[in-house]
Amino acid sequence: MMMQRCHGCDDPLTSDNDSEAHIIPKALGGRLAPKGLICRKCNTALDAAADNALIEAFGAWPTLLAIPRQGGGNPPKVIQTREGQKVRVEPDGSMTNIDVVYGITPIPGGHKVQIAAGDMKTVRQLLKRAANQFPQFDPVLAEQYARTVGMSPDSEIQMSLDFSPRAVFGGAITAIWLILLKETGHAIMNWDELLACISKIQTDGGTFRYLVDGLPGLRGPQIDIGHKLIVRSVPSTGELIAYVEILGVLKVGGVFAKSPNPGYELQHIYAYDVAQKSERTGEFSIDPTEFDRQDWRTIGLGPTDASALKAHFLDALGVFVAHYQRRFSSKAQPEVS
Repeated sequence: MMMQRCHGCDDPLTSDNDSEAHIIPKALGGRLAPKGLICRKCNTALDAAADNALIEAFGAWPTLLAIPRQGGGNPPKVIQTREGQKVRVEPDGSMTNIDVVYGITPIPGGHKVQIAAGDMKTVRQLLKRAANQFPQFDPVLAEQYARTVGMSPDSEIQMSLDFSPRAVFGGAITAIWLILLKETGHAIMNWDELLACISKIQTDGGTFRYLVDGLPGLRGPQIDIGHKLIVRSVPSTGELIAYVEILGVLKVGGVFAKSPNPGYELQHIYAYDVAQKSERTGEFSIDPTEFDRQDWRTIGLGPTDASALKAHFLDALGVFVAHYQRRFSSKAQPEVS
């Protein structure tokens, strides 16, 4: 039996260094995580090169939407309200103002002490400070009257997305490289070529574009909050086309590679419904006539189409906002920007 080796560093893969290669980060609801592809060290390198930026591009939305996360829940996130207040958003949708307040106001016969913080450790530190400043102040008694104050339902939280090439294109390239590796057993580019491709596409977009209307020729049901990874060759040109859709909002793709020998046929489709936690690959197909006639270098929008992209992503955010409103109709409503 041939020993499996890491497709990054070529070290032998063992039970100690093998890793789950999350093709789409689990922080974004990714569940496809094959082992036997890359070691932990190289997996961490891909996180640093591309996946961490992709996760950050979605900000606090995975927490706000309670995106199902493999191996645990979503972490709390710190965001700001329109008025500039810092807010901690919990996975259950509750929000707490975490701005630190230490105010002293003179009043008849003494002083009014106002203390606020996002955690009890900081509150106790402020109470101790007040006791040092005013010896008659009883911090133990004051702590008994401390209470948690939630956000007003009509507060607006500022939310946005960063779908710039530097933020998301590298993660898209990584996802395609990994899924092809999983499906074919072969790396379409070696490790150094992959890292160089990630760096270039993050800088100028490379041959990837924003396919704002989805993938031409793709047939299947509407999935509002879901992932799609599609790779298909165009036999007449030798182009290998890749498409990455994450959480139903980010839709990018284009020429991933080109074969010197036209006629090569390859197709892989992966579809996953994040909200329902179910794979739905079998419900999708591609119309080859519509797919093959596209000019993949001009389709959709490019990174320089700034005004059109801004309008598109504001519209696309409506999917997230509607999903959030269905979760918490009485919670603070996000203000998209």
